[in-house]
Amino acid sequence: MSRLGLPLLVLVLLIPAATAATISITPDAIDPGDVVTVDVQSLPDGAAFSLGIRGEFTVIPGERFAFTARNLVLPFSLGSGEVSAYSRGTEWTGLAVQMPDGASVSLSNNADANGEFRTTQAYNISSGTYAAITLDGRAAPTTERVIAEVVMQGVKQGPDDGTISFAVEGIEHGTATVTVYVDGSETLARTIAIGTSPRPPTTQGGGSGSGGSPGSSNGISNGSSTPAPAAGSATVASTDGKVSLTGTDLEDVGLLPLAVEGIVPGGWSAPESAYAVTPEGRVFDPAATLSFRLLSADATATLARYENGAWTPIPSKIGGDRITASVSRAGSYLLLVPVSAAEPAAPVTTTSAPPVTTTPAAAPVTPLLPAIALAILMFGWKRRD
Repeated sequence: MSRLGLPLLVLVLLIPAATAATISITPDAIDPGDVVTVDVQSLPDGAAFSLGIRGEFTVIPGERFAFTARNLVLPFSLGSGEVSAYSRGTEWTGLAVQMPDGASVSLSNNADANGEFRTTQAYNISSGTYAAITLDGRAAPTTERVIAEVVMQGVKQGPDDGTISFAVEGIEHGTATVTVYVDGSETLARTIAIGTSPRPPTTQGGGSGSGGSPGSSNGISNGSSTPAPAAGSATVASTDGKVSLTGTDLEDVGLLPLAVEGIVPGGWSAPESAYAVTPEGRVFDPAATLSFRLLSADATATLARYENGAWTPIPSKIGGDRITASVSRAGSYLLLVPVSAAEPAAPVTTTSAPPVTTTPAAAPVTPLLPAIALAILMFGWKRRD
């Protein structure tokens, strides 16, 4: 082998191949107290990661309930982390988290007029074992079923491969839906049956969200222009009340907050988080109505859908302090507003503005050191020849 061929071969071997993260969730059915496992493979540092755990279960009206993810093992940390909590069908709800370092955090608040509780807290989501993450409260007097959900999200740091595991407690009969998002795209969602009773039909909505004020309900006020549900329809709301989905068949459907990834059309900006309608692949027939709260009443805006790494505007209509669009399938959606006068827009060279690409973070130098060393060595050999 030539002097040049050997260093090139070594260089190729030193450069790791790019691989997509793979996720698996098991099992399909459990009894109360059984463990759910989320296997994560090839998840790179810097990826936006979100884990949602939602329980739907029957309750005695007016009685206490508790939905717990016990001994939750997180093999990596989530920088810039947030924990969102949501419940529906309650008088009041509390969130309690027992941290890996032994500390505990708890808060509670009354539900809003719709029987919903929502909150988002910024946490240092470190790796380790969380002894318990619990949503407890009191069911509304007329409610026989409660939805309770916790979402942990942030920027992943730590081992590329690992296993998330937790035991589900507090539900005798119902379901637990586990959803994983990586870099704004749903990787996997699985609904796990709990107990032996058949699954109750979904008549109330519930979903994930972020951005609510800590310790407050932040629901959609009765004075907002949120479309009134038609007869026989249901509404799924994000935990911050900014986004809702109304339709006639929303069983298993949720709303999950996501970091904005990909290309935003020129002349537009994304002032808030994107939201994913889950599960991926779900079709709505007839179409459902997706509604976002505007930054201000009658502001200029449009809604966009994430496709192939870019956000594409979709037909939408503004009414009061909301903007709505008809959607026929699940996916990631985003509120876009025009770039402000103080913020220079991308130059227009054709009839349509060119896209503005988000700037990726600079690659760390450390992984490139072997390649740099080989380049220097090859340069020295060449000079000697």
